[in-house]
Amino acid sequence: MSGIFPVLRTEEFTLRELTNSDLEAISSIWGSPKVTEELGRGPFSHDESVQMLYVLRSLWENDAGIRWGVEREGKLIGTCGFHNMNNSAKRGELGYELGYEFWGRGLMRKALRPVCDYGFNIMRFERIEAFLNLDNERSSALLKKLGFEMEGVLRDYAPTTKGLIDQICFSLLKRDWKAQ
Repeated sequence: MSGIFPVLRTEEFTLRELTNSDLEAISSIWGSPKVTEELGRGPFSHDESVQMLYVLRSLWENDAGIRWGVEREGKLIGTCGFHNMNNSAKRGELGYELGYEFWGRGLMRKALRPVCDYGFNIMRFERIEAFLNLDNERSSALLKKLGFEMEGVLRDYAPTTKGLIDQICFSLLKRDWKAQ
């Protein structure tokens, strides 16, 4: 995958490579208790935000995935992309987050459409997966609007500051995406 980082453009967004200059925006997003509550943890410290930016950027550099910065009107408002890829099984895990002040406007759904297209058409995925905390109703609704189907509950699946929690597994198959 490495090489020139792909930029995706829509009428509303530029999905682009994250840079070190995005640290302030990343810190604001991941530092929000509302955003990190969905991850079962507290807000990220500055040092944890630095580490997260490094991890997200290194996905592309290490052929382990891709994470785009979601830019709207010149401002980074979130990120989205793939990680935990399994090339032989032709699948990847979708991850995303959006600054709290942008929630409830349908923005992430619009940003994820070209990302799913890229996953199926360029990365040649046959399956995209997403794992959510059981009580994350907003993300469940978002994924359903994109055509994902809930496959089931993974008990004691994800570590959090409060111990292991259940998560829901969602999937979207290439054939279902094309049928939309």
